[in-house]
Amino acid sequence: MPEVRLDGVRFAYPGGVEVYPEPGLTLALGDGVTALVGENGAGKTTLTKLLIGLLRPNQGSVTVAGVDVASATVAEMARIVGYSFQNPDDQLFERTVKAEVSFGPRVLGKPAEDVERGVAWALKACGLQGKEEVHPHDLGLSERKWVAIASALAGEPKVVVLDEPTLGQDYPSRERLRMLAAQLADLGRAVLVVTHDMDFVGESCPTTVVLSHGVVRYAGATEKAFADRSMVDDAGIQPPHVTALARSLGMSESVSEAAFLAAIRW
Repeated sequence: MPEVRLDGVRFAYPGGVEVYPEPGLTLALGDGVTALVGENGAGKTTLTKLLIGLLRPNQGSVTVAGVDVASATVAEMARIVGYSFQNPDDQLFERTVKAEVSFGPRVLGKPAEDVERGVAWALKACGLQGKEEVHPHDLGLSERKWVAIASALAGEPKVVVLDEPTLGQDYPSRERLRMLAAQLADLGRAVLVVTHDMDFVGESCPTTVVLSHGVVRYAGATEKAFADRSMVDDAGIQPPHVTALARSLGMSESVSEAAFLAAIRW
């Protein structure tokens, strides 16, 4: 499993707004599907931009799959990290779904057979078969999100970053997304899900990182991520609905529907 490491990372935007305070952000990721959660302004988006080289740390180092991001170009990082934007309309510009999904691996110069394989797999995994010739902007928000996700996957990157992937998704689409994240992990990819959707976190992400004001407040198993209620409140997040239900019934805390039903049967 490719590892993502941030060691003592300090970063400030022009004007002096510091995102990660002393002693800097230190974090190691790479074990399957990880959720990155926290309130707006916690530093989540800055972290993802550091991973893909759009931002460079003022201090410290960022390493992705053994590559020091500071020494790599954005194009080189695009071979390693597939990134799906929160707003798909910030990402989509081609005239057909297939052209959009194939754009990344084509401009990276991948062999034609690799492009075809990656695009075909991504289209199928994202439920877009039969819509290859449709203009992306003729699709609804849910399907535009899936085009953006497919575009991130088509180059077969080692690391996948999904920013608010459940936006506009109904229950079947959320299930497809959950299964896709698990499949990517089984294929040896590291998956980072940046989200405010705690229900999806509980169902789909075995590991959770809680970020608050540029500080890691928790990093570990999702089943324990919401146990410290003071920390959760301070971080501006809410536990999954099933966790709140379990608490109200005086049961042991559960973060997923399966765990909750197992506790009831027990």
